[in-house]
Amino acid sequence: MGSFRPRNLTDIFDILRRRAMLIAFVTVIVLVAAFVVVINVPHLYESRTRVVVSGQIYDRQANSAQIAAVTEQITSRANLEGLITRYHLFAPVTNMDRATSDLTNAIKLETKYRSDSNFPESFTLAYRDQDPKVAQQVVADLLGIFNQANATLEHQATEETRQIRSEIADLEAQLAGSHQARAARAASASAASRAASYADRARSERNAIAASVEQLHDRQYALQQQIANQKKAIVQQQEIVRTAVPTDDRSNSSMGALLRRKAELEAEIKHYLEQYTDKYPKLVTAREQLAEVEQRILETRAGSDAPRANQATPEAQQLRQMQTELSRMETELEIVEREIGRKQQAAASVGGVPTSAAPVVSSAPVFTGDSSPGDYTTEGLKERYTQLLKRQEALSVFQPSPAGPAAPFFQIVDEPNLPQQPAAPGRAKLMMFALAMALGAALVAAVIAELPRFTRIHDERDIKYFLGVPVVALLPDTCTAAERQMAGRRQFAQRLRFLLIGAAAIPILAFILNFTHIFHILGSK
Repeated sequence: MGSFRPRNLTDIFDILRRRAMLIAFVTVIVLVAAFVVVINVPHLYESRTRVVVSGQIYDRQANSAQIAAVTEQITSRANLEGLITRYHLFAPVTNMDRATSDLTNAIKLETKYRSDSNFPESFTLAYRDQDPKVAQQVVADLLGIFNQANATLEHQATEETRQIRSEIADLEAQLAGSHQARAARAASASAASRAASYADRARSERNAIAASVEQLHDRQYALQQQIANQKKAIVQQQEIVRTAVPTDDRSNSSMGALLRRKAELEAEIKHYLEQYTDKYPKLVTAREQLAEVEQRILETRAGSDAPRANQATPEAQQLRQMQTELSRMETELEIVEREIGRKQQAAASVGGVPTSAAPVVSSAPVFTGDSSPGDYTTEGLKERYTQLLKRQEALSVFQPSPAGPAAPFFQIVDEPNLPQQPAAPGRAKLMMFALAMALGAALVAAVIAELPRFTRIHDERDIKYFLGVPVVALLPDTCTAAERQMAGRRQFAQRLRFLLIGAAAIPILAFILNFTHIFHILGSK
């Protein structure tokens, strides 16, 4: 057949059911072979160390070059070959290039950078080996490269400090020789400069005082006019308040309530007199309450005098506000007059250059228009002197002193440890990987075994698909007793053959897996 019938999900399940024995057979073979390899994967012990780069960095460019040199030296061929020969790593070594490559991959150098700059903060160095002592010794030898770099940096810092001290001594001698000449020039230049600056400052102060006094006079005149107008307005407002009619008692909420209560009681008494005699209890009570209300009305009217009524009027409140504003204006006018007096006294005290002023000799050079080129040379010497002092202070951290040892550039935080427990391999993870690989191989084998059936007719669905005719009847396959015995012997021989093939395939597959080192590579991760 040139094509094959498409399979649906039901057909796929039928294939899996039909090839279940083959899938199980292949899975078991691959699992057994993988198990043999996994249990023979040796334990790996990991030794680690941590190195911190010192924060006292006196030359970032030079230090970056030193760090790059150290990291390159760790993985250099000469260093790796020495480790392989010294500790018999990857023995027997038949190919040194491959051995150095494997050792480079086995050495883990992790770099952590600072958050504020792209400069290394610390290094983590790790190595795994089947022997824990060998792992520790390899890491210790690699750590020796950092110690050697510390010694080199300390020697360089000592030599540079010695040179800086010599240069500083020369600069101090040159500066001391030119000090007298600079002091004489500075004295005359300073006296003339102070006289000129004093005259300029006095002129500027007089101009500023004059401008300030002029502004204060304008402010004084404006306040005087405002005060005069305010006094006129206050006189008019006082007349308005004096002639204002006092507020009526009924405008008072308390008096209004008493009057309303009096009217209610009078209406009740009138109503009771029309129906009852004078001895009616409610009538007697109403008259007593009326007498009490009238007494309270008289007391309220007696306590409310005319001046108090006038003070509660809007005109009186406005008068008080105007008087307060007048007081504020008078206070401000007095402050302005005092300020004018102080400014005038200050203007009188500003005069010419005082005769008692004497030139002061300054030790710092002052450059004028006729300065000589030697002054600029002296300034350059001072700048160089300052730079050398800063450099010397930075280098002092990396040198031993009576206060304590020098701070190494590479500080070893954690010494190489002797591992007690293996770090690899993870056998459970390896067996899970082996199971997945076995199932994949079994499915591939089932597909290969099923491929010949895709292009042949095996059941009624193939007849209907390839021939396009319906199936009318199914004839059962009948066998004789001899044929059944023959089929049983053939099935037994087939199973025996598969068993022998599986027994032979297990060591072959184990050898292939062990030769490819797939589980060794995965286990070392």
